[in-house]
Amino acid sequence: MIEYPEMGESKRKVVFMTEREQLKEIEAVVSTGRYRSLSAFLREAIREKLARLRRERLVQQVAQYCAEGEAAEDDGLLSIQAFDADDP
Repeated sequence: MIEYPEMGESKRKVVFMTEREQLKEIEAVVSTGRYRSLSAFLREAIREKLARLRRERLVQQVAQYCAEGEAAEDDGLLSIQAFDADDP
């Protein structure tokens, strides 16, 4: 587990290192007003990446469940749930 200095309950300060060209591109997006700050951009990027990782993990778990032959009776249910998901 990574240790962070105390900064309150909801936020922590971290150092962000990236390639100069990536930073220029991010700063250009921020300067359009799409984001209030570099931090706001990074928070959204991190949220999106974590959501993608959760979806990938779920897909892997469903694939494993199906590969083990457990899903034969759940075929229709799995198809319906795939279209009912709120998270794209």
